[in-house]
Amino acid sequence: MSTPTVLVFGATGRTGGAVVNRLLDAHRSGELRLVAVVRRAEAAAAFEERGIEARHVDLDSAERHGVAPIVAALRDVRRVFLASGYDVRMLSQAKAAIDAARLAGVDHVVHLGVHAEPDTTIVHFGWHQLVEAYLERSGLGHTNLHPTAFMQNLLMPVMSDAKSAVLTHYVGDATTSWVDTEDVAEVASVVLRSPADHLGRAYGLGTETATIGGIAAVLSEVTGRAWRYEPREPAEFFAAMTAAGADPLYMDCVRTVFERTRDGSLPEASATFDTVERITGRPGASLRDFLERHRAHFEPAAP
Repeated sequence: MSTPTVLVFGATGRTGGAVVNRLLDAHRSGELRLVAVVRRAEAAAAFEERGIEARHVDLDSAERHGVAPIVAALRDVRRVFLASGYDVRMLSQAKAAIDAARLAGVDHVVHLGVHAEPDTTIVHFGWHQLVEAYLERSGLGHTNLHPTAFMQNLLMPVMSDAKSAVLTHYVGDATTSWVDTEDVAEVASVVLRSPADHLGRAYGLGTETATIGGIAAVLSEVTGRAWRYEPREPAEFFAAMTAAGADPLYMDCVRTVFERTRDGSLPEASATFDTVERITGRPGASLRDFLERHRAHFEPAAP
């Protein structure tokens, strides 16, 4: 049996990069062959230094140049991890990737989506569901991952300020569900190593629920500093993110998620699952685990 090639879209991103890390040992042992997708040529060196082939793919180029260059980049690939960008172009990007995967003879696609009710009216949640419907229609083997809020979001400047020991968030006192990106990547890596065991499945990924005030209390215990929570208006998040260059349409959806989580009309925001332990054989990281692992981030910078 030939060694299967696994290609990772979004390899330079947070989740895709974690998937690459999780598959590195299997790559080095010859269990599989790992390929990382880069959009910028200069990003290839970091992967090549680790013995990982990097292939340049720009999914946005399909509109002008067709899907053939992407099909060529997927030569010999049997399994794909597909993570979308955070703007409306995710629809055309995912369609191009799925079409190219089908034409290239890929066997299985692991898609990173989001946890949402089937009849969700949150716009960008619906985008993910449309991608997954198209993936199912393609005839490709597939598995969909549906995470809740990433614990890594707590590291964003708009959500934590180590100097003043303040957590900022936009959901009031609502209880929400959290999952460590590293656990999402671990589940993805298990599926990519043995896709037949997960064919056609969708996995919810949310490990623990907490309020932001509760997280501040745990952070105080972890760091020995008195952290506090400052609730802010969702509109402030929208303004900060769009000022930093984020897609206004996508961020408007996120603002709506915060507003509806705060007023209690989005119950899926607090959903939890046993997926991490069931698939990987170990419990998912708790918020305390995560905060302890990233304790240095929550310490004030040295003068």
